This record gives sequence, C-alpha cells and structure tokens, in this order.
Amino acid sequence: MSEPNKSYWEEELYNKKHDLIVVGSGLTGLSSAYFFKKKNPDARVLVIDRGFYPIGASTRNAGFACIGSVGELVSDLELETEEVIKQRIQDRYNGLLLLRETLGDENIDYDSCGGWEIFTDLDEYVRLSDYVPRLNSIMEEMIGEKEVFEVRTYLSFPSFYNCVEGMLHPGKMIRTLYEKCIQSGIEFRWNTNINHIDTETNFVSSQSQIRFQAEKLIIATNAFTNKVFPKINIKPGRGYVFITKEIDQLKWKGTFHYDKGYVYFRNVGDNRILIGGGRNVNYDAETTSEFGVNEEIKKYLVNFANDTLKLPESWKIEQEWSGIMGFTESKSYILEDIDKNCVLAAGLSGMGVALGMNLGKKASELV
Repeated sequence: MSEPNKSYWEEELYNKKHDLIVVGSGLTGLSSAYFFKKKNPDARVLVIDRGFYPIGASTRNAGFACIGSVGELVSDLELETEEVIKQRIQDRYNGLLLLRETLGDENIDYDSCGGWEIFTDLDEYVRLSDYVPRLNSIMEEMIGEKEVFEVRTYLSFPSFYNCVEGMLHPGKMIRTLYEKCIQSGIEFRWNTNINHIDTETNFVSSQSQIRFQAEKLIIATNAFTNKVFPKINIKPGRGYVFITKEIDQLKWKGTFHYDKGYVYFRNVGDNRILIGGGRNVNYDAETTSEFGVNEEIKKYLVNFANDTLKLPESWKIEQEWSGIMGFTESKSYILEDIDKNCVLAAGLSGMGVALGMNLGKKASELV
C-alpha cells in the first residue's frame, strides 16, 4: 500500500522548523530537552526515538545510584591521573543530586541505603584497604563528605561501605522525566528510525523518508551513536541482568559490587534479588548493540549466586534482560560540538544514572 499524501493541515502541523531537535529519549536526551525548554519556554522542541519508549540502558539498568567503588576507583587511578578521577567523582555525585532534586526521591523510589563492595580475595581486600584514606581525602575535597568509605564486613565478607550511594527505580525515573517533558510542551516522535543527520543544515531524515529540521540539534544516542556517526569512538557494551522469584528471608539488603564493579546486585523489595554484569567474562561477545542473553555470562552469574552469595537451592530466575551501554576509550563522556549548531552528548560508560541528567543539562546550555 502506498503512503498517502499529506493534507494541508498535516503540513502545517508537522513540517514546521523546530528550535531544537533531540535524537534519543534516554535520560540524557530527555534531560537536554527538558532543561532547554525550561530555559526557553516558547521554543519548539522535538525528541525523536527509534522505539516506542527508550530501549538502550536508561530503563534497562539495575537502578544503582553510585559514584564508584573502591575497587573501581583504584583501578582507574592505576590508569589515569588523580585529577581525571576527581572530576569523574564530582560529575557523578552532582549528577545524582540534580536527578533527585529535579524528579523528587518519592517519584523514583530513591533509597539512600548506601553501597557495599564485597570480596572473596583477602589479599586484594587488604591491598585496597590501604587506598581508603586517600580516597576519603579525595571525596572530602570533591563532594564535601567526610569518611565516605568505611572498612567493614557484610555477612562475614570483607567489605567496603560507601555512605553516599543508593538505589532507585529506573522505569519511574524515566516516566517522571517524560511526564515533565510533556507538561512543558515538548513534542515526541516515537518509532522513528533515523538514517541520516545533516549537521550543516540540521536536517534529520528517517527511514520512512520523513525529514525534520531544527535550528539546533542534540545527539544523545549513547551506545548507538556510531550507527549515525561511524567516526565517533563510542563502543556498545551489552549488560545482562536477571531478577529472582521471591526468596524467603533474603539476607542481602542494599546495593553491592564485586570484582571492581563488574558484578553488581541489590534487593528489589524484601524478597527478590537482582544480579547483573559479568561483561568482563566475555568482552568481545558483549561489545555489541544487539540485545540478547550471553549464556556464558548467565552461567557465571548463576554460579556466583550459588557459590558466593549462597542463595537457597530452590531459588529461580523470574525475568532476565539486557541493556546496551555506550563506552568511550577513557570512560569519560563526550560532550562536544559536531557542527556549529549540533552537539553530541554520549558515551556514559555504564554510569548513565549518575551522569545522564547533568550531561543533558550541559548539552542544553552548550547549544
């Protein structure tokens, strides 16, 4: 069946030039649209996304509000300068504060439970313990909090406790922000696959031959950026997550990291546990923008639940899924002009919850 010609009314409604078009409706994209519209209430703002809701990582992550475990931060310090790490910590912390302030803790089920990092390798734990005073000094300097990390135990596991972390509901986070965007008058085009973006004329062309034009563009496509801009060095990284059926007297309460943050888990409600990660078990296979379950990683995480967490023998997976993250070579996000009136905000490297809203706000100010 051929496509119908547009009516006069449709031409008037849909073909007007926008002041801003945002490509990508995850946390970064929605935030950039929201803050731009807030500053420019009369502006015509459009958000375009290929799904009928965000399907990258913003609603498919584990719901951790974290700024970095001891293991992760020490690993970063061994590769990068302290100044880079300081800026990263500050960006994550400020991003979470902005997220909570903008959306409200009650609307995103925010729980300031703190974060734990557990160890089975005692030698590694002792080695990392020596870094705790240095990291606490950095935290006090960058976020104004004293003694953020504590050397403790959890269920007999040698552990570090982080008092400024928490957890939230990613679905409610995006829904609340989307509702704020709608209330402010931002327009949306869902199920719109983009095949070309002309950054000189700011035309955005869809696979269905519909073209949109704006004075300014923000590209917030994170893991899928190189599908439109192949030269941008952001690699996709798939993350696997599962949630269990109810477990009587679940002992694990809070947010937890293991193995430099590559494995993460948390309680959901009183009787379910969510476990995810393990990407380092098979990096090559997980450097993909295709959704799916890597059986090798699933087996690794199931064994972790059995052998390390000692879940009851009767526990079962209720639901499993994957999300696609976008990683830069340095783990620092990209915020830069692609052209005169086109900004790229992407590459959150697995820290989208902490970084996404503030990155979106910065992008809205840059255009």
